[in-house]
Amino acid sequence: VTTDFGVTVTFDWYSYARVILPTTYSGAVCGLCGNANGDPDDDFVTPGGHRASDETQLGDSWKVGDVPGCSAGCGAECPVCDAVQVQPYRGDRYCGVIARAGGPFRECHHVINPEPFLQDCAFDSCHYKGHRDTVCQGVSAYVTACQSQGVDVKTWRTAEFCALSCPPHSHYELCGSPCQPTCHTPSVPSSCSTSPCSEGCFCDPGYVLSGSDCVPHSECGCEYLGRYYQKDTEFYPSCRERCRCSTNGTVTCQEAFCGAHEECRVEDGVLGCHPTGYGRLVVSGDPHYVTFDGRTFNIPGSCTYLLARVCEPARRLVNFTVLVEHEAGSQGDPVLMKRVVVSIHGYTVTMERGQRWEVDSERYTLPLVTEDKNLRIGQEGNNIILHTAAGVRILYNTATFLLITVPDVYRGRLCGLGGDYDGDPSDDFRLPSGALAETTQEFITSWKVPGKDRACSDGCDDGVCSRCDVASEMTYGRNGSCGIIRDAEGPFRGCHPRVSPVEYFTHCIHDVCAARGDHAALCHALQAYATACQAAGATVEAWRTKDFCPLSCPPNSHYELCTRTCDLTCAALVGPAPCTWGCFEGCQCDEGFVFDGDTCVSPERCGC
Repeated sequence: VTTDFGVTVTFDWYSYARVILPTTYSGAVCGLCGNANGDPDDDFVTPGGHRASDETQLGDSWKVGDVPGCSAGCGAECPVCDAVQVQPYRGDRYCGVIARAGGPFRECHHVINPEPFLQDCAFDSCHYKGHRDTVCQGVSAYVTACQSQGVDVKTWRTAEFCALSCPPHSHYELCGSPCQPTCHTPSVPSSCSTSPCSEGCFCDPGYVLSGSDCVPHSECGCEYLGRYYQKDTEFYPSCRERCRCSTNGTVTCQEAFCGAHEECRVEDGVLGCHPTGYGRLVVSGDPHYVTFDGRTFNIPGSCTYLLARVCEPARRLVNFTVLVEHEAGSQGDPVLMKRVVVSIHGYTVTMERGQRWEVDSERYTLPLVTEDKNLRIGQEGNNIILHTAAGVRILYNTATFLLITVPDVYRGRLCGLGGDYDGDPSDDFRLPSGALAETTQEFITSWKVPGKDRACSDGCDDGVCSRCDVASEMTYGRNGSCGIIRDAEGPFRGCHPRVSPVEYFTHCIHDVCAARGDHAALCHALQAYATACQAAGATVEAWRTKDFCPLSCPPNSHYELCTRTCDLTCAALVGPAPCTWGCFEGCQCDEGFVFDGDTCVSPERCGC
């Protein structure tokens, strides 16, 4: 970003940011980068004008907001690499190329001191145990600094060291021109200065930049009111107008009105019609169902059921189907969810109890973003979360809790066990024919999906399931048990205004009673409410202790009440991770380890 008053801000979308100021700003700025007065000794100043004692205090003083899972410092647990540990990473196998006397950056050494860059690169590489992308980012930072000063840098990437793979229809150049042909300016103006050059991926001959993609001229998008839009996209220049960018740069617009249950606003940086709200369908425990409209019922059967699908299609409404398969426990044990199958955007996603999941029968490593960007699947805490371009979101803790969130545009258009989502719980028990069921059992049975190769039962002889006696209900309703859920002074009190504790409390008593007081059933019920609260953005306080519902974590990880798994993965070392909701409780990798989709590993064991 370049301004008309001489400030330039550069960001590589991931790990390198740079601000260039004209000298007129000397002594007039403040922040983490100091005051630009030419004296490095007075840079560590807080917003109050006091000198910060160390980096952590300086950083914390300029913090503008909290990110889930982040803290000011790592206290006594800081994985500090001392000088002896850092030394190998200053060698030629890692960052040494930065300062090598006869190396590719020799022309730059007298212009920009390589030592601070070598130091940073070696420190980061030591911290991440020599992870290849960390080393390459460290070296690349020096290359960027040198090239911005117009210094000629020699070839430093090889097939074995920091090879760069480029997107389709583009190739790597060590010294590419800053004047790239784009759909907006297909021929580079002669006034464009070819220096300073920079390394990176550049479009092949015959291709031009459309946004961040290289496309042939025929695939270029449109310019409208000074803004560029990619081909075949819909956009809203204002809340009153919807336009479409077609071939040959033609834009067709029409008057726009948001549909029912939509409003015009900016969301994720895009102006358009967005849902006014979302409906939630919950399946938890010994399967208890809470429909989109809030009606509750239990299914003791062990069959496969149609949970939700679009029964009243509409233009611009994406169809989807969700099936849930139950599995009967041994005699007297509760029934559990075994599998959830989601069909949407032409994909079929299968999520199984115990962290197994597949897309179109193939297993991938999380996080996954499909090529058409219609699906994003990631792990957050103990949950697998599926985000779809249609706005349908599914959270499954691969055990006893499933949350389906749909935007309001689906109101009144759904059917299945989740009801029709029309705001009226009394008409939720509809049969596939559209008629109202006379009994709960008739409703449940009508949405059974015929099993291919297994017999299933509707559970409970004669449809009468064991009930909890009053004395047991009293016992399990106390604060040391299910009562924790609705305790006005308890760890979930901050959640009560957002997610009603009533159903979860009732379901907890049912499950604990059915399991004859079993502690695991209680912990699962409390975990279900905790997950529902965190998904709704509510703050949950610590409710597990080492004696009460402790969560055992795999090697090299520990329990956290609020963790963002996607920030601490192998994938996040390579580029920005598409994180989804806020934070969830679960196992977080220990300092110095990252999540590779299965387990917590040392960074050098990460894949490609």
